[in-house]
Amino acid sequence: MSEHEVLDALRDSLDDITMSTPVERIEAAGRARRHRRRLVGTATAASAVALAIAVPALSNPSTAPPSSGDSTGAGSVHVQTAAYTIDTKTDGTLVVTWDKAAYFSDHAGLEQALGKAGFPVLIKEGVFCKGPHDDGTLSPSGSGPGVTNVVKSRRDSDGKVTFIFTPAAMPAGKQLFIGYLNAAQLASVHMNPGSVERIVPAHGPLTCTSTPPPEHHYN
Repeated sequence: MSEHEVLDALRDSLDDITMSTPVERIEAAGRARRHRRRLVGTATAASAVALAIAVPALSNPSTAPPSSGDSTGAGSVHVQTAAYTIDTKTDGTLVVTWDKAAYFSDHAGLEQALGKAGFPVLIKEGVFCKGPHDDGTLSPSGSGPGVTNVVKSRRDSDGKVTFIFTPAAMPAGKQLFIGYLNAAQLASVHMNPGSVERIVPAHGPLTCTSTPPPEHHYN
């Protein structure tokens, strides 16, 4: 504290003191002023501490949500059409959701979108293909060997059909073939199955036929 500040403080403390003021009153006044200054000093220090705590809290509030990666960053896709949506997830999988009423529509758009996302796929309607050395074995749902390693599906109660594709599980040089049954073929097998899926070569000749798979009878 400078000399001027000391003198100002002393002058302020003696404002109401005159030469005729009794000594007892002067002493009492001094004690009261010292007490008030201690209270003010304590309050000022507390305010400074509170302010120091509050400032960083405001700059980074604890209720702020944690930051997350951009789901539409490099190598990822987000596609939404009237028939389906495709989203890349952080684990590298592709989640495709169809409206049940539009389940068999826009095959070309779906094939292109999945290819762009790094999942090679060949989609046809009314035609069913297989690669060399494929004996044509299919599960009751219409899937060939190894298909469940790269794609899983479920039907939701809200009328949506969801597929989860795993590009990392696709064998090198291979692609997923999806053959949707057309209306006549679906009628002939009573909608069971509705499609054929196989792992086939990404390049090279395929053996294809328009004969649908046999109808599957659920027990």
